[in-house]
Amino acid sequence: MAASMNRFVRQSLIDPRAVPVVQTQALVRWRGDWLPTPAMSVLSLLLLLILIVSIWHFFAWAVLHAHWSGSNSQACQGDTGACWAFIVARWKPWLVGDYPSDQLWRAWTCFAAFVAFWTWVVRRHRQASMQRVLLGFMLLPVAFFLLLQGGGPLSAVAPTRWGGLLLTLVVTLTTFATALPIGLLLALGRRSRLPVLRWLCTAFVESMRAIPLLAVLFIAATLLPMFLPSGWHIDLFARAVIAFALFNAAMAAEVFRGGLQSVGRGQFEAATTVGLSDFAALRLIVLPQALTAVVPALVNIMIAVIKETTLLSVIGVNDLLGAVETGAKSPDWVGESNILTSGQVFLALVYLAVCYALSRYSRRLETRH
Repeated sequence: MAASMNRFVRQSLIDPRAVPVVQTQALVRWRGDWLPTPAMSVLSLLLLLILIVSIWHFFAWAVLHAHWSGSNSQACQGDTGACWAFIVARWKPWLVGDYPSDQLWRAWTCFAAFVAFWTWVVRRHRQASMQRVLLGFMLLPVAFFLLLQGGGPLSAVAPTRWGGLLLTLVVTLTTFATALPIGLLLALGRRSRLPVLRWLCTAFVESMRAIPLLAVLFIAATLLPMFLPSGWHIDLFARAVIAFALFNAAMAAEVFRGGLQSVGRGQFEAATTVGLSDFAALRLIVLPQALTAVVPALVNIMIAVIKETTLLSVIGVNDLLGAVETGAKSPDWVGESNILTSGQVFLALVYLAVCYALSRYSRRLETRH
């Protein structure tokens, strides 16, 4: 019987074969996506025509009829083309503000350090821990502030002289580095067993989330100095950073609270059962899983902070938007409307590039997890 069964049993393994793939021609697939029905075909062709016309008009305005060189508004006569001469001539204000020219190496060092750090973040292995990345985001703004502020062997430069992209970078990193720890503490406070602490944290988070950021900035810029004790003074830059940090801490608190709720209660109970204290169970078991789950959402908060920095110009802080608007109002560049329009288009392209890079990185993290 065994000998007869051996005739139907293969003695050697079959070589693995690839999964069969349905081959569809690219043209057929494209027609199925864009031209599935007569009505959708007309709509697709109409949208494509509008897109081509819009791109051509923008290309003609931004390249063909653009003004590329000049030192004042006389170089940009007529509003038929972009005034890139305005951007080139005022590179220093929109890049570093009024930072002293003989100390610009400190600003270049900050930019180079951030580029090197971000390159390392993007090129690191997908499965690597995020702890070093978060630690880097915490330490970078401290190092930047000490270098830019100066003191000791370095000449002091007040934050009121910072501006442009440099100020936007410092405010974004400082807000991110301060809002995350505060937001985590608020999220833990909302889960506390102490009713008073839980109520206070909940009241703060819900109150900050219900107030527009612009109102918070106006309170920090105008009302806060009135409540400070006599002799106390906090400069406008510090008040703006505090407002940004508190507002985004409330947003981060909800993100962290969602991450903490994603960790099952049974894991915390199992950790305490084997002898870990509540703090040790939180630090070793709960927080690593919660932080890993909310990393993409934290990147989204950083994108929001970058875009929110444009509100700083409303209260007189010369960020990137403020540098462009101030330049367009300067005596040398008062003139055609295309000067300010060119600055705003340039500003939009800068923010688009930065936010798109962060968005791609966030999607990479979501794919990893």
